Amino acid sequence: MKNQMTTDTQSRSAGTARVDREGFAMVTALLVVLVLSVLAVGATWLASSEKKTTVAEALHVRSVFAADAGSEAGINFIRNSESPPMRTHSVDETAIEGTQTYSFDAAFDGREIRPGWGDDYFDYDYRIAALGEAGRSGQSGVAVVVARLYKKGYR
Repeated sequence: MKNQMTTDTQSRSAGTARVDREGFAMVTALLVVLVLSVLAVGATWLASSEKKTTVAEALHVRSVFAADAGSEAGINFIRNSESPPMRTHSVDETAIEGTQTYSFDAAFDGREIRPGWGDDYFDYDYRIAALGEAGRSGQSGVAVVVARLYKKGYR
């Protein structure tokens, strides 16, 4: 009798334990789905922000290259002048490739005698300000000071 009573108590307690664990698998599955969802949202956000950063960096690099092309065009203007240009020379937007454009202003800054070359050789200084643009929002500027040696009376 005592043995049967123990068995009944054990089976009742086993049944109670089984009833208490009935929703455990569902709650665990929901928690796992929640954790995976949070990880997926985080990964999506990270990928999106990385893409925005990469696009912005590429736009900046393209605008810097466009501004550099503008400064090179200004240097080329000074280099190819047969006589010292005293006026300001401006070039409006020039298209390079796609949405890249540049413009530059070359302004006479002054002249000085070149040391060691004699009194009839002058350095003509020019300031070149170039602006490069790429896309709708990418802008970069480059400023250069250029000196060109001319002989007085040279044409």
